[in-house]
Amino acid sequence: MKYDGVAIKQLKENSSWYMLLGIGLILLGTLAIYYALYTTLFSILYLGALLTVLGVFEFVKSFKINKWDNFFLHFFLGILYIVGGLFAIFNPAINAIMLTLLMSIFFIVTGIAKIAFALGRNVPHKGLMLFNGTVALVLGGLILAQWPYSGFWVIGMFVGIDMILTGWSWIWLSMLAKKLRA
Repeated sequence: MKYDGVAIKQLKENSSWYMLLGIGLILLGTLAIYYALYTTLFSILYLGALLTVLGVFEFVKSFKINKWDNFFLHFFLGILYIVGGLFAIFNPAINAIMLTLLMSIFFIVTGIAKIAFALGRNVPHKGLMLFNGTVALVLGGLILAQWPYSGFWVIGMFVGIDMILTGWSWIWLSMLAKKLRA
């Protein structure tokens, strides 16, 4: 694969920053997993604040629309976002528990669907799809088996794992950038 000389130069110049970002994300991700309860609650509060702000913008936008049929759509969406966001802000534990239940159901349903698809079709990645479906099914079952208690740590653990994997991606990019030649 041929790379642009300017892109290679920028990658090489910033490789130390990529490494630093990766290490920082790994450290933050580790802390997020260690303090999974607080990470979960913070994530729900963040989601609630985001929904509330979105609702305010949607509500204000409803009054700037000339057509009345669109007015009611945006007006009610704005109210719905605001109410949902404030509910998340003032009841983060309940929201975490309910979101975790939805996540476990999602993993179970998608796991079953992937397994069924892999067994019922002749696809080139049958083994990987079967593995993916099995992992999703087991993960959903494990979360559901510990529900509602899993609602206090699962979201935080997932956020932490995502941060760690993203951190390793940046470290990998940093190491790869140092090896590139113009």
